[in-house]
Amino acid sequence: MLFVLGGLVRSTGSGMGCPDWPKCFGEYVPPTSESELPIDYQDIFQKQRLKKTERFIGLLNKLGFTEKANEFSQNSQLSEKHDFNVAKAYVEYINRLWGALTGIIVFLCLLFSFNYWNEKRIVFWYTLSGFIAVFINAFLGALVVNSNLIGGIVTIHFIAAFASICFFILARKYANRSYTDTLSKEQSTIAIVLMVFSAIQVVVGSSLREAYDLLLASNSFGQKISKLYPSLQWHAVLGTLVLVIAIYQFIKSTKGNLLAKYSLWAMLLSFAQIIIGPLALVDSFSSISKLFHISIGAGIFVLQFYICTSIKSK
Repeated sequence: MLFVLGGLVRSTGSGMGCPDWPKCFGEYVPPTSESELPIDYQDIFQKQRLKKTERFIGLLNKLGFTEKANEFSQNSQLSEKHDFNVAKAYVEYINRLWGALTGIIVFLCLLFSFNYWNEKRIVFWYTLSGFIAVFINAFLGALVVNSNLIGGIVTIHFIAAFASICFFILARKYANRSYTDTLSKEQSTIAIVLMVFSAIQVVVGSSLREAYDLLLASNSFGQKISKLYPSLQWHAVLGTLVLVIAIYQFIKSTKGNLLAKYSLWAMLLSFAQIIIGPLALVDSFSSISKLFHISIGAGIFVLQFYICTSIKSK
């Protein structure tokens, strides 16, 4: 759900719906009208954000990342101001609430993982890794807001979420070693190849998405394709390759077992991506395409990771 809500935030352009963090326009519950805010609220939250960003730039310098610190400090996006939009504010607010709920669940998982300390200690370590990854991602989420969605950070924030869910899938695997199906050597190889290509596709797609967000709304279909060259074309080639491998995985699966079930879903989701992805270039379908394209892309990778790690190989 957090993947879906994150996709909703990006597809509706609500990343800066709340210009401060962890509060939203200085409140734990966002206002419903601009009249509830001070007259100079744009300046207030811009200054707050710049102050936090300056501290982060200072930290980067101390850690030796001077080049990245200079890149941050010279980015013109930092000085942008943001108008209040009630819909965008609440989309971002719901995303943060769900993130907080996820944090609570993750903490409970960590507490219960101590039960495995004596017999299956690896369950605890994977759970702890997932717990740390979730809270690092919360920090990155704050940085995304404070940096005004500077390129690169949004992509890292998105990819870091994959690390979190992968750690918990592994924790679940070792907590419950009851395999009902097995993969042949060929099936296992196909599954791993598809997982790797879907992971590459997610990284390329997320980076492409940042470039897409910088395009002017007035650009025509042809102009968008031209300006996104060659990343868009590589993304399309990778998407086709993922679909072909997903079809091959389904053909090679043993009918009636878990692999067949999950392979069917991976194939159908890959096919949906081929249709939904290009619709982002059409203005009337752009928001819907971006929402589902991100969510389905995440779903394919997570599904393949589950297949590779949770179904026993011969």
